[in-house]
Amino acid sequence: MANQGRKLFILTASIGTGHSQAARAIAEAVKRLHPEDSVSVLDFVSSNMFSIDHIIKDTYLKMIDVFPELYDHLYSDSQSSKFGQLSQKMLSLTFKRRMKSLIETLKPDAMIFTHPFPAGAADLLKQDQNISFPMLGVITDFDIHQLWVDHYLDGYCVATPDLKTLLESYHIPPEIIHVTGIPVRRAFYEKAAEGKPFEKGTVLVMGGGLGLGNVIDNITRLDEVKEISKFIVITGKNINLYEKVAMLSEKLHHPVELHSYTNKVAEIMARSELLVTKPGALTCTEALVMHLPMVLVNTLPGQERANAMHMKNQGCAEWVKRDELPSTVKHILTNPDLRLRMSKACGESLPDSESDVVRILYDMMNK
Repeated sequence: MANQGRKLFILTASIGTGHSQAARAIAEAVKRLHPEDSVSVLDFVSSNMFSIDHIIKDTYLKMIDVFPELYDHLYSDSQSSKFGQLSQKMLSLTFKRRMKSLIETLKPDAMIFTHPFPAGAADLLKQDQNISFPMLGVITDFDIHQLWVDHYLDGYCVATPDLKTLLESYHIPPEIIHVTGIPVRRAFYEKAAEGKPFEKGTVLVMGGGLGLGNVIDNITRLDEVKEISKFIVITGKNINLYEKVAMLSEKLHHPVELHSYTNKVAEIMARSELLVTKPGALTCTEALVMHLPMVLVNTLPGQERANAMHMKNQGCAEWVKRDELPSTVKHILTNPDLRLRMSKACGESLPDSESDVVRILYDMMNK
């Protein structure tokens, strides 16, 4: 058959883990829906500590940790501005040669991008008419940064209708912008479908895949809330944080179930009554699928503020300052009707986002 043996590649970047998780969700859907084809997830950011992309990644992570207001200022200034366009052009040119070499080696039949760095580089090559296969960008936030505005991609997948309108304002043709939601792994839909009751008083505390966001401070403050029966804490890839939580747990009033980076997040969310986290878009979307109410705190600058505002406006989350955290959690845990309203506000039926992304890509390949 003509369709057999096609090679698909999903390019992400290990700057945060949300982009990578979305890529894995899409890869799962390809394997499920088109087992005759091959799919691989590739991290476009080099592991060489002296490479330009590693320096960019390291600078980004340090800036949001040490100088969050500076990063917020840069993020805001680079939206719809000459500075943003210049930044995108410089980054794309930086990665263009690597992308060209990658394509020559892989010989893909299609590419999906869940991060703007590889997308921008591929866009430049397409502009030079060096690429003929379909390319699809999947935006994994509830905001669109200037870095994502590429005029030669064949399609975009965005989280909401508002983002479609926003992307159109950058002169992207509306017919190539698809509202799919943000892809999450199949395990979350399966756990949600089981409909098992949560463990009363269990509060899940997360800091994203990189374990950012003052998790120690959050747990210490929440330890005074008597309505909490136990904490489940996921520290992601942050080993230092894991050790700190382990030491702290010996002094707390409440028991702590501690996890590092884990693939059992769906199962853990299903057991939890409430999620306390920074508003990474993937974590929030996973909670939506699980109908798990959220308290959002320690918001990182830039796109996470847009994520937090979206969840708050939807009614499924409270967005608070650190000193408001204990009283907010107590209020939700002591008001079952409020908790139920927040759970229902997550949405009764969510799009099968990863399958929609795959369908859109295959429609492009089959034209």
